[in-house]
Amino acid sequence: MPPKGKEPPPPVEPEVPARPLTEEEKRAQFLKKIPELRAAGDGPNLKKLVEGMAQFISATGEFADRNAQIQVVACRHINKLVTIKDGSANEKRDLLRKAGGLEQIIKTLDAHGALQELYTEAFEALCHLTHTQNSTHKEKFGDSGGIERIVAGMHSHAGNVDLQRFACAALRNLADVSFNSEKIAEKGGIERIVAALETHADPSIQLDGCGALQILSIYAENRGRIVASGGIERILAAMTKHPKNVKLVECCCGALFNVGCATAQMKGKLLESRSVQSVRALMQRVMLEPEASANTKAYGKIIVDAL
Repeated sequence: MPPKGKEPPPPVEPEVPARPLTEEEKRAQFLKKIPELRAAGDGPNLKKLVEGMAQFISATGEFADRNAQIQVVACRHINKLVTIKDGSANEKRDLLRKAGGLEQIIKTLDAHGALQELYTEAFEALCHLTHTQNSTHKEKFGDSGGIERIVAGMHSHAGNVDLQRFACAALRNLADVSFNSEKIAEKGGIERIVAALETHADPSIQLDGCGALQILSIYAENRGRIVASGGIERILAAMTKHPKNVKLVECCCGALFNVGCATAQMKGKLLESRSVQSVRALMQRVMLEPEASANTKAYGKIIVDAL
């Protein structure tokens, strides 16, 4: 009995167990949390972001539409993170790669590949996340089916300028690893790059497409494919339209040199649709540009001399 004059303590209410979240509530909660995870931007939170994408990825059942929405929003926030202007973008990209972000985006595309909005967001993320000097990350991505997905997307969304731009950039990023170079060629990537160059005048597609061909042409087994797919004509066309773009012209001259346009055997291919005079005039024009690089001048001179 409590001392006289003191009130007894209030009775302790029994704890009621929290109601488990429904499946819809779990998805709504994760959607709400995505901006917070992106804002934190550290390893543990980015790992949670990738894990959440994996948890809510299914494209079948009553939550398929909500899962697709989660994937779109997650990819969009990944793109905001890896293009941040505060100088930490490279660090964020590396953290996402370590968290399995590249591989997860491929799984996302496999699950929800019919959704145009997702394709564009996911391909932009691939473009940024494949931009790394770490060949292990690049090879791991190529081994996970990423190259097949990029090439397939280029084929099925041939008219999507943004997607083609991101895809050309991603293939250019990946091509310097021999394993990836072989896979790009094997899966029809060279033909898709040439098709993008022919279909889209977008300067970024022209730069990254020709840049990818230059890297791919380093490997002897790819040169015949580049020539057979019409790559020489597309490279000459890019140089004709953008003679003042130093980086583009250097890629073009390097690719032409690599495929053998300075050799007697390949001279005919170089001149199939253009006269000797027009090719020579084009080369001399780009070589005389004030900002032409030393490589452009060197490759150009070798080709001109061969004509």
